[in-house]
Amino acid sequence: MEKKELQPNAVSYGSLINCLCKDGKILEAEVVFGDMLHRGVVPNAQIYNMLIDGSCVAGNLKDAFRFFDEKVAKKIVPTLVTYTILINGLCKKGKVMESENWASGITRKGLSFDVITCNTLITGYSRAGNIQKPLGLYETMKQSEIKPTLNTYHRLITGCGKEGLMLVEKIYREMLEMNLVPDRVLYNALIQCYVEHKDV
Repeated sequence: MEKKELQPNAVSYGSLINCLCKDGKILEAEVVFGDMLHRGVVPNAQIYNMLIDGSCVAGNLKDAFRFFDEKVAKKIVPTLVTYTILINGLCKKGKVMESENWASGITRKGLSFDVITCNTLITGYSRAGNIQKPLGLYETMKQSEIKPTLNTYHRLITGCGKEGLMLVEKIYREMLEMNLVPDRVLYNALIQCYVEHKDV
C-alpha cells in the first residue's frame, strides 16, 4: 500500500485490527493500533470496540477496560455495542453484579437495550443460577417490543428447566406463537428438561 504512495486510514487499520482480534492475536492488534496512533490516524468507536471485544474474548478484562477508559478519555462516545461487549465479558467471568452496573449505565447514557444486550444479560443470569431476573427481563422485552430470538429461548429454557416443566412449556408455546422455528439446540434443551423431570 505504502509503495504505491497510499497512506493507510482508519478503515484499513480497522480491517486489519478486526482480523487480528478475531484470530485471537490481540498483541499483534495492539502493535497495529500503536502504529496507527504513531502515524496520526485517529481511531474511531468501531476500532476501540474491536480491541475491547478481542480483550474480552481472550479473558483479559483489565485490557478491555483500559481500552474503554482510553476511548472515553479521547471523547469517543461509547455505543450500545461497547456496553454490550463489556457486559458479555463480565458475565463470562461470572461477574454478573458488575455487569448489572454496566447495564444501568446504558440507560443513564440515554441508550436503550436491544435484543443482543437482553440476550447477553439473560445468559449471564441463567449461568449464575438466577432464574427470576432472566424471566423479568424477558417480560420487559415483550412489553418494550424487543422481539425475542431463538437465542433468547435457548437460554430461558435451559435456565428454567429446574423450575418445572409447566414454565418451560409455557415459554416454548410463547416461542411458537412468535413464529420462531425450534432448532436442534432448543430441542436438546427441551429433551434435557423432560429427562431431568423423568417425563420421558
